[in-house]
Amino acid sequence: MKEFLFYMANFLDFWFLPFIIMFIVSIIIEQVIRRQDDEKKIEIATRVRKFLWRQNILLNISWFLCYFILMFMLRGQAQPQMPDMIWQG
Repeated sequence: MKEFLFYMANFLDFWFLPFIIMFIVSIIIEQVIRRQDDEKKIEIATRVRKFLWRQNILLNISWFLCYFILMFMLRGQAQPQMPDMIWQG
């Protein structure tokens, strides 16, 4: 289960930056299209921006969920003590 959660967290980390970049580009494109006053194009640009916003929110919630589950799972495990080999002989 830990391996799957690590895999999911890394996968979601990988997709975070491309989704943010696409979202910012969609905002810029929407603002450019709004200056043309074409209602059909404005509606399409707004739908794309809202879709990317929802995907970003879903991606972030999934990442935080994986992170908190991993922290809960790894919290109870004690790390092995390093042997004190310097003072033994």
